[in-house]
Amino acid sequence: MKRMTILIVMILTFSPFIALAQDDDRVTIRFWHIWGNVTWFPEELEPAFEAAFPQYDLELRVLDGYNNAYDLYTLAQEQGDPPELLQGTSSNTQAPRDSGFFKPLHEAIGGRTEINGVPVRLDEIVGPAAIFYQLNDEYYELPWNASTPILFANMDLLVEAGLAEDVDDIDAIPATWAEINEACAVIVENLADVDCINFGAGGWYFENALAMQGAFVANNENGRGGGCVTEVVFNNEAAVNYLTWHKSIQDAGYWVDYGRSEYDITWANSKLALHMTSSAAARGRVEIGEGNGFTVSAGRMPYNQDVEYVGNTVGGGMILLTDGLDPEVEEGALTFLMFLMEPENMANWHKSTGYIPVTQSGFEFLEAEGWFEENPTFAVATHQLENSARVAETAGAVFGSYAQVYRMYREVFQNILRNDADIQESLDRLKAEADLLIEEYNLLVPCEE
Repeated sequence: MKRMTILIVMILTFSPFIALAQDDDRVTIRFWHIWGNVTWFPEELEPAFEAAFPQYDLELRVLDGYNNAYDLYTLAQEQGDPPELLQGTSSNTQAPRDSGFFKPLHEAIGGRTEINGVPVRLDEIVGPAAIFYQLNDEYYELPWNASTPILFANMDLLVEAGLAEDVDDIDAIPATWAEINEACAVIVENLADVDCINFGAGGWYFENALAMQGAFVANNENGRGGGCVTEVVFNNEAAVNYLTWHKSIQDAGYWVDYGRSEYDITWANSKLALHMTSSAAARGRVEIGEGNGFTVSAGRMPYNQDVEYVGNTVGGGMILLTDGLDPEVEEGALTFLMFLMEPENMANWHKSTGYIPVTQSGFEFLEAEGWFEENPTFAVATHQLENSARVAETAGAVFGSYAQVYRMYREVFQNILRNDADIQESLDRLKAEADLLIEEYNLLVPCEE
């Protein structure tokens, strides 16, 4: 207790963001999020913010998943008492914008360079994370838990298979589809009872595979070219390329499909050599390796070597600001958002999870600490996005029924992988179903150019 008292006094004394207020006059800022497993939020971030800004009472509420969070938020809106801030998902951006529930971030900031003494760092947001949450060069939400697919490797298995000279030989991690095939052939031949590679048969990897090949998910440049999305265009050559490759590595016995709980066990038991998943899994992948006596490294998401690489897109989530707040409440909510973007907070968030530091100052803070030198696996995602072109293909598609279409991908892909369904016919059928959803959504919510 005495140490906590001293800590709070020190924060109050030395914080550059002090604003004095009486406890009974505090303004409540509620933030609904899904990070119940991240202790940094309640144990460090909340007391630090309230110590720096004693005029605010930050209330954190953990909800179970993005869909549940949005449903509960909608219910709270109907009851007239929504939280000030909500964590949303990158696969559902347009529908919240169309709901009328949220205020565009750029409107709330209004061109200011600081909020309550905290710098506005939106111009520091890096690469595709910046363009994903922008329309017409304006931010509508705050990018927060951003990630990109990368390839984790059990380096001890790569050494045992003869692919790597030692556990530090990160150049041995395959970077292209062809290199995956070559590496898997060696692993399967030399390592009994070891699966070569696992990754999800879902929309995010598909979306990234298109972006890497410079292809669009939807028309009107993914809805970012001045016109609204009226149809999907993912039944294209890039999509056929990706699914043909994916089917080939399954047929060869290289790719194995199993659920999350099973891949954790398989990874822990050194029965899986390569695992492509979100860069946000870096903390978990590395800790499992450390706990089971093997070295984990990571490389870029493998790309099509026959097509010029364009770039990856981001996934994860953002933070939305409720519209119609009282001015002092909105100011408090904005203060918290800008506080989150402070370099040290960005660094601690990254260390706690593996999500990329979305600001350049956050990355530089970690670099100055020597964090990436000691933990190179955590730097792979940022470098991948740095090397991605900031174009509409990597910005991700924006249309109101995207979340529904996203959920439809997996069933179609599973039918291709398990039942040998024709790839082009399957994509054409998925396009027809998706286009109907888009048409229905655009009838309910008229499309504005």
